[in-house]
Amino acid sequence: MPVTVRHGVNSISSDSVAGKTVAEVREEVSDLLNVPGTAQVRVNGSPAGEDNQIPEGSTVEFVKIAGEKGATRK
Repeated sequence: MPVTVRHGVNSISSDSVAGKTVAEVREEVSDLLNVPGTAQVRVNGSPAGEDNQIPEGSTVEFVKIAGEKGATRK
């Protein structure tokens, strides 16, 4: 069953994402979906850590905190 990965209005569905960790998924889709490194992750609506594995049929969302600006400070 495919996993849906979203960031903003961008999304993809993929069978190859199931079983990978959040960190692996972030690396795989960051350029494709324009995911910033600071984006928080939710799996099926719940906060998830970088080591969490993605179950089949899940929805993975990369989100920015409300009020966070697009530019980052160094």
